[in-house]
Amino acid sequence: MLAAQENRFQYVYFALSAVVASAMLVLVYISMRSSLNERLREDLAKTQHQMIFEKPNPHWDYSNSWRKIGNASLRHEIYSAYFDVRTEIIGSVRLDEEQMTIGSLRLFAILPERLRDSRVSCIVRFADFTSQEIVAEEAGAMHDVHNNTFAAWSIMCPLHASRRSPMRLPQAVALTYASNRLSHLSPTFIQISYPRNMTNLFGRSRPTISVCVGPLQENYSNVLRLVEFVEMYRLQGASHFYFYYVEATEDVRRVLEHYQRIGLADVFEWNVHSHLQDLHYAGIVAQFNDCVYRANVVDNFRYAAVVDLDEVVMPLKHNSLADYLRQCDEGRTAGFVFRNVFFHRRDSNDTFNAPAHVLNRLLYTQSKVKRTLEVLPAHVRSKVVVNARGIVEMGNHQVYRSAPGYTDHIVHPTVGLLFHYRDKCINCKMVLIVDYTARRFGSLLFDRVDTTCLEVFMDRRGICELA
Repeated sequence: MLAAQENRFQYVYFALSAVVASAMLVLVYISMRSSLNERLREDLAKTQHQMIFEKPNPHWDYSNSWRKIGNASLRHEIYSAYFDVRTEIIGSVRLDEEQMTIGSLRLFAILPERLRDSRVSCIVRFADFTSQEIVAEEAGAMHDVHNNTFAAWSIMCPLHASRRSPMRLPQAVALTYASNRLSHLSPTFIQISYPRNMTNLFGRSRPTISVCVGPLQENYSNVLRLVEFVEMYRLQGASHFYFYYVEATEDVRRVLEHYQRIGLADVFEWNVHSHLQDLHYAGIVAQFNDCVYRANVVDNFRYAAVVDLDEVVMPLKHNSLADYLRQCDEGRTAGFVFRNVFFHRRDSNDTFNAPAHVLNRLLYTQSKVKRTLEVLPAHVRSKVVVNARGIVEMGNHQVYRSAPGYTDHIVHPTVGLLFHYRDKCINCKMVLIVDYTARRFGSLLFDRVDTTCLEVFMDRRGICELA
């Protein structure tokens, strides 16, 4: 009896020892694989930096619009594609005698939220019209679907180059998948966006702020707010703006054309009219992601403020947003999250600080001085100023996925807030306090707004209409 029990204990002991030994071997194997993978990526980065990349489409004007994919009745659409040199965001990379990974293509599309295809591919086309099909490593609906039948999709296809022949970069790309047969039989090619200047491909990003503005829709007409928005952010250190319009009045278009003409803005058609009822907020998630990738890939901006026209990021202890970023960014922050407070349009206008000579007196940041006492939690109507190189997927109110090594930073409400000048109050009984912070820009802001309105609307004696 005792001998039998002893044999059983020995059996259990040996079995447990075998399990522990196996687990140790697995951990050692994983550790070795991780170390080898890290070394591979380091070697790849060094090799990649030594290569010469030539833009295949030097005359591409970087203007996009939504285009149908395959069968038009399905209402599948594609907007843009970017060459992303960051190999650290690719799951499986290659560096051997035959091939090496040189980057990836990031595409933005509108597809059904539940596309039944398990496989999506990119068809890349070169300058000599030869083509190649690449299976997407990532393909899926981005966040913020909000129970709609269609969603903004992000697709990533890795690019590998032969090491035995001269390297070629593709000129155009199309999406193909089985449920839309015409996507393969008659692919919709769109030009791939590369840096305007290819020498910036591995160069340090320019430490300036760009602004990604939410889509202008419902025949947007508030000219004065638009001008004030641009001039306020310029005072904060912004040097470039990206506007996307669904619908806007002729006067708004005149203002946008003015800023485009002086090189301060890029303006893009956002023709999602067929999806206004079944896609969240005119596809704002696709638009913000397109904008962040455009700021990073095409223009090499380090920062992108992702905001709407009624929102102003407001540092409280620094002279401007540029000063805040210069002093507080340590280099590995994906996004600075500014928490939300509301100013309400229904409140009376306080024009005490408007100089007598000013033509356009009712600036919303200067006339609305009462805000909500409550500061909303991070990621609830908050907005983010991102390091464009650290973003993989951007949301409306938060960063959903950042590149390896990057993390978010939630700005303390005593250091900075998002001033949200909302036309309609969500809760009109919220406790309000007086906040004059935005008025520190008042003197310069009034002059800049009047100057711009005079340049654009000389025929109206410099008056910008307030909707």
